[in-house]
Amino acid sequence: MPQAVSPDVTLTDVRALLDGVVALHDVADLPALATRVPRWTADLIAHDAIDVIGALPVEGDRGGASRLEHRLAIRTAGGGQALVGLLLGRRLRGFSPRDVALAGMLGPLLGAAVDHVRLRAAHRDQRAALAVLTHREREVLALVADGRTNRDIADVLFIEARTVEKHVEHIRTKLGARSRADAAARWARATV
Repeated sequence: MPQAVSPDVTLTDVRALLDGVVALHDVADLPALATRVPRWTADLIAHDAIDVIGALPVEGDRGGASRLEHRLAIRTAGGGQALVGLLLGRRLRGFSPRDVALAGMLGPLLGAAVDHVRLRAAHRDQRAALAVLTHREREVLALVADGRTNRDIADVLFIEARTVEKHVEHIRTKLGARSRADAAARWARATV
């Protein structure tokens, strides 16, 4: 958030901003976020049209913000790169100092929401990838991720070490893992 907030920004504005952030973090995927963001920004900063620039996909045309006389950009950054940007446009009147101050606060919050939605989607994908494993393979993989050797796993599961070796081979093939450690890392990411 910026160091100094414009006196035009009220407590109601800040509450709406924070309520919107909480709602955005609960969104399931990027298309849903792309639907929610225009409504959230419209509640905070009235605009006639919105264009999304950057990596947040938007279905359909949001209507010519580039043809509008007054524009206000909201950009987010992460790791030094622009992730998402919004370009709000108005036909009749310019944006007030309050609108500009809110836009300055929106950028980092929107970037955090996009990152959160992406991470949740990646986590879902990782969990779905584990669904191809049998129950026994998941048991073996959990023990591999725990740092156990094939002999240790065989003792715990009351099977032969060669059987464990075959399970690990099948796990790596099904997950497309380059190594035993890669498979263990995938388990750890999906079960956190």
